[in-house]
Amino acid sequence: MRAKEAAPVLSTRKMQLTATLMFAVAAVLLLGGGALWLIERPWFDLRHVELRAGEAGGLRHVNVNVVRAATIGRLRGNFFTLKLDEARRVFESVPWVAAVSLRRAWPDRLLVTLSEHRAIAIWDDGRLLSDRGQLFVANVAEAEVGGPLPQVDAPARFAAAVARRLPQWTARLESFGLVLESIDVSERASWTLHTDSGLAIVLGRDEPAGRLDERLTVLASQFSAMARELGAEPIRIDARYSQGFAVATAARKKP
Repeated sequence: MRAKEAAPVLSTRKMQLTATLMFAVAAVLLLGGGALWLIERPWFDLRHVELRAGEAGGLRHVNVNVVRAATIGRLRGNFFTLKLDEARRVFESVPWVAAVSLRRAWPDRLLVTLSEHRAIAIWDDGRLLSDRGQLFVANVAEAEVGGPLPQVDAPARFAAAVARRLPQWTARLESFGLVLESIDVSERASWTLHTDSGLAIVLGRDEPAGRLDERLTVLASQFSAMARELGAEPIRIDARYSQGFAVATAARKKP
């Protein structure tokens, strides 16, 4: 008969290593559970949320009390467990809030720095256009406290382009006595300006780039002389021609 083979026996060193590893794992789990239990204690609840203005001019439309009322109960977590990205979205959902910066302050404070939108026009769907080219929802009446804003009828993809050009074009029209009332941009990117006097200025497409500004500059230099020569208020100026303008005036009433 063949002798039975001896069963393998773990060496004392291997047993010690195994025991040490198991102890280390148990210690890590115990410490992790203890830490989790500790950070969830009410000692670390956020008891103070401090709101600050992120710009030197302060906040014109964002009311601190409104922000508190709109966000109370929506912030989940304490000093350690609060997810800042989620909290930022909560504050950014408040009307007029454009950007939010959050910072924890030991042991129970959350510092919130807010900046607000600056509305420069009203989009055709009722949203407001900010000076940064963002469309946002807010009370139009609040936006027009300082006076009426220009209207914009255009696809949303032109928001940034309108915001970039609007201040310059408003100033350019004012330089020859006109007040910009609205801007139309077609799907094919053709631009038309409307003034409060009922004048439509057709600028066309910006091809090549810079052509719109060029046409408006030429019109500004010629407008006064052109108006005197016509002897009547123009109601439509087509500035797309390379050698001049096509002008229409209101029909004169028969005596």
